[in-house]
Amino acid sequence: MFRPLSGFKARYHGLTLLVVSEFDEWRTIVHSPEVILQGTRQFTAVKAKDHAAVMAKCYLAEVKQESPGEGEAPEWEPTGSQDWLVWKA
Repeated sequence: MFRPLSGFKARYHGLTLLVVSEFDEWRTIVHSPEVILQGTRQFTAVKAKDHAAVMAKCYLAEVKQESPGEGEAPEWEPTGSQDWLVWKA
């Protein structure tokens, strides 16, 4: 089943961060060609964006051994008609 995303996306040090509205909660996803990280659901878009940024920073620090700058934050933009979530049934 294909469903267009309604939410926000950002690129951050080779990772794509997504926060997607699902009913009354927000799903957080961080992905790259090497990894897909699914965060816990959040109740506001702001908390979801913060959670996705923390997930990305932890992944970069723990797995990639990279240290992104402290003041450096993802630049969020709305998802568009070309952003899709694919669910396998």
